[in-house]
Amino acid sequence: MQTRRIIHHGGRPRAPDRRRDASGRSRGESPAEIVAVARAQRIKAGADPDDALNALHASTIGILHRRWQLCATDPSGLSADQYGAALAYISCVTRYCEIMGIPLPRAAGLAGVTRGDPPEEVVLAVRRRFADLRRTLLDCGREICVGSRVNAAVYRICIEDPPIDAVQPAEIENLRYGLNAVARYMR
Repeated sequence: MQTRRIIHHGGRPRAPDRRRDASGRSRGESPAEIVAVARAQRIKAGADPDDALNALHASTIGILHRRWQLCATDPSGLSADQYGAALAYISCVTRYCEIMGIPLPRAAGLAGVTRGDPPEEVVLAVRRRFADLRRTLLDCGREICVGSRVNAAVYRICIEDPPIDAVQPAEIENLRYGLNAVARYMR
């Protein structure tokens, strides 16, 4: 009888229940395992178990919009117009940061990908739109006597995407004011 020697090359121990190819390399987790982990994380963050796989639970603004979908009178929810304004704001800020070479505080979908410089008229249009949105948010804060807190709340919640537990009710209120202003500007 021949004994087979297992040579350990350091690193963490092998997971015995993983799929492996002929060379013994792991083929990763199955889609069901990936979904189960995502679902468990969302339930831990407060999502209803029956609703945890809803894509809106992947971001703070999505969670706030889902609250509104479930109960339109919930003061901590974002309406469809506010949610659309948040997506437009995220798109504008992301494009502006990409053009200006400013790193975003959260991972972008195309991290590390480089593109050629856009035409000058595109750069000017993106910069103008960003400046207009920022001015809209600052004017909104001035009108309700909270200064730049509206702009800060919209940026923090939409761009930095903090965990929902880290968002204060006053921030949600300022976010809603700001997104209403952005929605009016976008019309």
